[in-house]
Amino acid sequence: MSRSPTGEELSLAETLLRTFPLFRAVMVRAAQSAELGSLERARLLHGLRDGPCRAGVLAQAAKISPSTLSEVVEALESEGLVRREAESADRRAVRVALTPEGRRQLQRFEHAAAVAIAERLATLSAAEKQRLRAAFADVHTAFSPEAADAR
Repeated sequence: MSRSPTGEELSLAETLLRTFPLFRAVMVRAAQSAELGSLERARLLHGLRDGPCRAGVLAQAAKISPSTLSEVVEALESEGLVRREAESADRRAVRVALTPEGRRQLQRFEHAAAVAIAERLATLSAAEKQRLRAAFADVHTAFSPEAADAR
């Protein structure tokens, strides 16, 4: 049986939840400045960052329907950003992979997002930046797959 979160834990969670829309707004602008058009398209390219992925797994990770994924992949493929390839073990399965141009677009998006975030953080003092870096390291640790497995 899981325990109920404390008031302090809920307050911290609510604070984190309030930051998500702020980051989302930055990411939307970064996707537009990198000429990806939408955050959804950037998210799909990011999902392929570590290598080809089955279409179904990609749809699940992006939290979109397989039909929506198919439409987006078709558009990205027509722009030369991704390619579809048959799975070697199961010819019926389709994997999606970044093309060299898709990888360049993803890098432009990531750079635009990093620059936008860095510009926002520029007003913080060195001590504030260090505290934020430590806090995000803690968040990263708390949300890592290893932490989830330990629960």
